[in-house]
Amino acid sequence: MKHKSEPAHVTKLVKYVLVGLVVFLGLICLYCGSLLAPGSRRADDDATADGVDPVLGGYVHEDGDFDDLFEDQEHNPEVPKSIPVCDMRFSELIPCLDRNLIYQLKLKPNLALMEHYERHCPPPERRYNCLIPPPIGYKIPIRWPASRDEVWKVNIPHTHLASEKSDQNWMVVNGDKINFPGGGTHFHNGADKYIIALARMLKFPDDKLNNGGNIRNVLDVGCGVASFGAYLLPHDIMAMSLAPNDVHENQIQFALERGIPSTLGVLGTKRLPYPSRSFEMAHCSRCRIDWLQRDGILLLELDRLLRPGGYFVYSSPEAYARDAVNRRIWNATSDLLKRMCWRVVSKKDQTVIWAKPTSNSCFAKRDPGTIPPLCSSDDDPDASWNVFMKACITPYSGKVHRQKGSGLVPWPQRLTTAPSRLEEFGISAEEFQEDTSIWYFRVFEYWKQMKSVVEKDSFRNVMDMNSNLGGFAAALKDKDVWVMNVAPVNASAKLKIIYDRGLIGTVHDWYAFDPTSAALDTFFSSSIAFDIFMHILCPESFLLMILILAQECNFFFKFICKNLVSGLRFRSLLFHFTQWKCHKSTYQRMCESFSTYPRTYDLLHAWQVFSEIEEHGCSSEDLLIEMDRILRPDGFVIIRDKPSIINYIQKFLIALRWDGWSIEVEPRIDVLSASDERVLIARKKWEEVSTI
Repeated sequence: MKHKSEPAHVTKLVKYVLVGLVVFLGLICLYCGSLLAPGSRRADDDATADGVDPVLGGYVHEDGDFDDLFEDQEHNPEVPKSIPVCDMRFSELIPCLDRNLIYQLKLKPNLALMEHYERHCPPPERRYNCLIPPPIGYKIPIRWPASRDEVWKVNIPHTHLASEKSDQNWMVVNGDKINFPGGGTHFHNGADKYIIALARMLKFPDDKLNNGGNIRNVLDVGCGVASFGAYLLPHDIMAMSLAPNDVHENQIQFALERGIPSTLGVLGTKRLPYPSRSFEMAHCSRCRIDWLQRDGILLLELDRLLRPGGYFVYSSPEAYARDAVNRRIWNATSDLLKRMCWRVVSKKDQTVIWAKPTSNSCFAKRDPGTIPPLCSSDDDPDASWNVFMKACITPYSGKVHRQKGSGLVPWPQRLTTAPSRLEEFGISAEEFQEDTSIWYFRVFEYWKQMKSVVEKDSFRNVMDMNSNLGGFAAALKDKDVWVMNVAPVNASAKLKIIYDRGLIGTVHDWYAFDPTSAALDTFFSSSIAFDIFMHILCPESFLLMILILAQECNFFFKFICKNLVSGLRFRSLLFHFTQWKCHKSTYQRMCESFSTYPRTYDLLHAWQVFSEIEEHGCSSEDLLIEMDRILRPDGFVIIRDKPSIINYIQKFLIALRWDGWSIEVEPRIDVLSASDERVLIARKKWEEVSTI
């Protein structure tokens, strides 16, 4: 009997030791715990190889893939009758740019590298599942074009800039309004005169900075309240005005309230969410950026974004001051840009303008070992979502090198002319034109449905949440609006087509990319591992899971070790496994918040967005709450998706207070329709609400 009990005793001892080891590792993870920074994902060069339709966009699914899921949700009695309103102190909350969150999570960003201004999204347990209220006394924004010059003070109750920049004509408080004279740090007399001066420096015809339509897209970094971008609009130039959150007390919020194309962002450690060769010009007017840091990595990011022959306009003391410090900075900057093969086109008074080379010829003449080096051939210059900047120069392809320029026709012809980069997606010029025509018809039908309830100039700031080739935005050309075209990460490569059409946009992940769940999804998608786990009861034994994984491919131990270093909480790791294994049908990842202030957009257009996020496990409720956050009171949503999805979303209209007006229609089927579709148009009700 004694000998028979020994193996059992040994087995039990081994189990205790292994369990103890797991608990020990878990305690270490809890001690080190924080958030695992999202990983980067490389854009796919071959858009058709992974099941993506080149014209339709997104993945082509089998019929009924998600219909059952939504049918179950339609009969779900837990659809809320109301959604609580957040406390008033969150009226300007930007979840992924909330600097208080950084302190609460005890993150340690590198302040010198501006990491604290980059995106840090909250974990699920810290998400505010409530509606963001407007400030007390909020008024419907002043309509464009009057809004360019004045906004309601109560909508953005921050007047610090008016006193801090009083000598520079940024903004002036005038009773219940804030006025914008059009000044800036380096153009006190007005952005309009400054723009003409730049055109003269470049010797463009008729002193027009658009150069006959060849200058269309401009990146304005450190833009202030975006008056430079505002005064470019009459010149048919579209600027992406960029500044970090909170640096100058809501400067981008003022810009958006004015109806000027702008967004939150920073030149920090990660690439800006735009593809290569997107802008004809970059502009920095005393933007307070250290361009020499880290071997010039920030200038190299501009180099990635500028088109062949693109201009960098630099208005700063370094360009004209004669003191020793500024001369040293100027000399070092000039030397760096010379090694990058940029050349000075013009220099006058406070401003210098450089031009990027149009071909690779200069690079071949550099001495071996010159810094910065050329990027390796395996670097994807268009990969921009959560991708760290690289201190290297992106050389042109052979085709671009030979054509010595962007190859784009002038604006406005470029809006409807098929760009050459369509070839990368296997899309013909005929398919491009068909896409354009379809969206013109679709938009015409949308406006016809809204005609009875939409007042003149109701729309100014518009977002297309799944822009594909930019057809929706192109169809709005004759309306006084600007469109933020959003390319989901799995279709981010198409954003280059948006910019080649003379439009603007950004990459965004509407669902949070989670390295933990992504790794588990990858592992469990393998047939052997999946078959094994399908026959293991979830609650049975966490130890058994470890043993099987270790025997299968030693994956789990490697995974734990990796996350010990990264600081991922052990309980989060266990949570993801149990959710995936035990509750896979209801496992949901949190949708990821957009980098903008609440109440930014007058109109949100969501074509097949909900189908896509549900495929990746994001909650529709999460996305609806995020849409409500960025939608202005009295604003509209246009949601085009499967009937089951539309039926489900309709159940939330009252809870969201989107029941000011709504209509559901069955649209005409066209070649872009993946299946039967319905269109839901709803209006967000404007009313004073009590907070929780």
